[in-house]
Amino acid sequence: MEKLIISVVAGLLLAAAPAAAQEHPEHPKEQAKEQAKEHPKARGKEHPEHPKAKAMAGEVGSEKWKKQIRREFDGFVCDHTKKPEGEGFMIHDDKLNKDWKLKMVRVHKKKIVHLGDNRFFACADLKSLDSKDKLDLDFYAKKLPDGSWQMEKVVIHKVNGEPRYTYNEKNEMVPVK
Repeated sequence: MEKLIISVVAGLLLAAAPAAAQEHPEHPKEQAKEQAKEHPKARGKEHPEHPKAKAMAGEVGSEKWKKQIRREFDGFVCDHTKKPEGEGFMIHDDKLNKDWKLKMVRVHKKKIVHLGDNRFFACADLKSLDSKDKLDLDFYAKKLPDGSWQMEKVVIHKVNGEPRYTYNEKNEMVPVK
């Protein structure tokens, strides 16, 4: 029972701001799996195509910790994509068989999700330097024991608002039908 209460409290603490949820309803809500099973209506149905977060308890889930993680992760992603003026962040698009040269618009800081094991997820909006195209990229990174960050993968989630994949019940990435 104590574990369920901690999971529910942690899930509530980690819930995204209402404005952010309305702006990007496809992102996951941070909830414990136990909470979702106990309260199916509370489950993050707005963003089924992204992985579900794991609840945290104690110091790790505190407001201070979340604020620090958001600041660090945002800085890490921005640094990862920052290139000299005009060069842009490059990512290869297997579906279109092209390379995108992109500029960061913003990381969705209120939607940074803790996936467990010091792994985090967030999406970011980027724009093409060569066209009017807008891309939504998903960034997966891990915070290492020494406090540094390691990028695990960057995936093109949307091109001009059109999603390419979603997540199934097992948090496995699957193509959009």
